[in-house]
Amino acid sequence: MQYIKYSFILFLCTSVSCNKNDDIVIPTGDHTFSCYINGEFFVPKGNINSVPYDDGLSFSRYELYFYAKAKDFKKFTVFFNLTELDLNTYSLSSSSGSFLDYTVSHAIVRINGVKYLSKENSGTVTFTKVTETDVKGTFEFTLYNENDESDVIQVTNGNFDN
Repeated sequence: MQYIKYSFILFLCTSVSCNKNDDIVIPTGDHTFSCYINGEFFVPKGNINSVPYDDGLSFSRYELYFYAKAKDFKKFTVFFNLTELDLNTYSLSSSSGSFLDYTVSHAIVRINGVKYLSKENSGTVTFTKVTETDVKGTFEFTLYNENDESDVIQVTNGNFDN
């Protein structure tokens, strides 16, 4: 009888355990952006298509480039710029560290004031939909602290839809 009782308690404990990621809702649809930064889920807080200096999410599409910038000044800023915009996967180049450099395909993540930059082939952006009004895709990066290359972060499972 004791064996059955302990087996039942063990069954309850293992079947009721939960994963902290079970509560994460990945946003989908127009004007969404999300990713994991070193395993921590990030969705920007603030306005959509905000002024690039405000918290929130902004996308810009021009003839020569496309960029996405997602910010929550309390912790993260995620930025990437691509110099091409077609259904394709593009590799990142080395970043100058400037959020205003639209001449190269690169990425920057700022965490609590520290900048992490892309290097040649350290990540990709894949455009899965490109129309006159909508750009959608995925991204993943390995980025390096601009002052200490041994300090590396991983940006994974990135999704965006302007």
